Amino acid sequence: MLPYVLTADAEQDLLEVARYTLDHWGSDMLKQYRDGLKEAFHAIATKALPGRSFSSTFPHLLVAKYRYHYIFYIQGASPKPVIIGIIHERRDIVTRLKERLG
Repeated sequence: MLPYVLTADAEQDLLEVARYTLDHWGSDMLKQYRDGLKEAFHAIATKALPGRSFSSTFPHLLVAKYRYHYIFYIQGASPKPVIIGIIHERRDIVTRLKERLG
């Protein structure tokens, strides 16, 4: 069992990252980047990769960075962090989060 939870939106983000990486950089880079993201998720879950607060409106929403992507997650009542997004640094982060946080 994983020490974190991925939402459907986060899983969709991972698919987008995988498609883009495969198309532009090949399967070796895809494996390397995917493994790095998984390590980052585990590090978030064990608090080895500390997140920082993203918004005072959403105090449980934290963000950590892995290479070119921001990993947004909620650390709240659940013992596991809930990863809600993996968003590239060049994307419109606020708009994408707004859609997810309602």
